[in-house]
Amino acid sequence: MMKHQLSLDYTLSPGWMQPWVDGLMKGEAIARVCDACGSKSFAPQRVCKCGCCDGDWATLSGTATVVRQTDGTDGHFAMARFDGADNDVVVRLEGFKSPQTKGRLTAPAGAIPQMILTPLEGGIT
Repeated sequence: MMKHQLSLDYTLSPGWMQPWVDGLMKGEAIARVCDACGSKSFAPQRVCKCGCCDGDWATLSGTATVVRQTDGTDGHFAMARFDGADNDVVVRLEGFKSPQTKGRLTAPAGAIPQMILTPLEGGIT
């Protein structure tokens, strides 16, 4: 066995997900809407559960309900359902205190797209 260090630089293009990534960077929830069945997915799914690959983009309100949450050594996370979407998605929670369960998508502070949910005022369902 030989030990060897390898360093790589990648530039990743969002490709067909560009509208979704642009939305995340502005704190906007951009969902994929299936042309065949009308299902709205946020985060977007390339192939809908009905099998269709064609779709368009729609802006959701950006509000969501926490379904389940967990705490880890690197932060607080949750499964959340965004209002108007037909699927759940993993988000980072920032500023949530029990029993808050309603939040809003927030733009990341840095240059890396992230799904961050901050609590709505009141924020209890």
